[in-house]
Amino acid sequence: MRVTTTPAIATYAACATLAACSATVPASWDDPTPRARLEAIRACERDGTVQRHLPQIVQNLWSDDAVVRMAAIDALRRGTGEDLGYRFDDPPADRAAAIARWEARASAAR
Repeated sequence: MRVTTTPAIATYAACATLAACSATVPASWDDPTPRARLEAIRACERDGTVQRHLPQIVQNLWSDDAVVRMAAIDALRRGTGEDLGYRFDDPPADRAAAIARWEARASAAR
């Protein structure tokens, strides 16, 4: 069986591996650094609190960092079973439409 990967998946895997091998950064929604945001997203997945932190995870769909955006949509997809049409590597205008759907969902969940 041949396994194929996209450059985005390879990049995400490489970043995840590097992050796992380096010193841990405290998880924080308020810290603007991508590593702190990644840790916060991962913590939600580990703790099963994706639904409770929906607004914070959705906010990370706006990130300038592709790895943060990918981690956020992966967490949302695993936590809710949906992606609402969001693709982390779409152009910003296309992502904005999908983020609006996620923001509406997060508002409705409050």
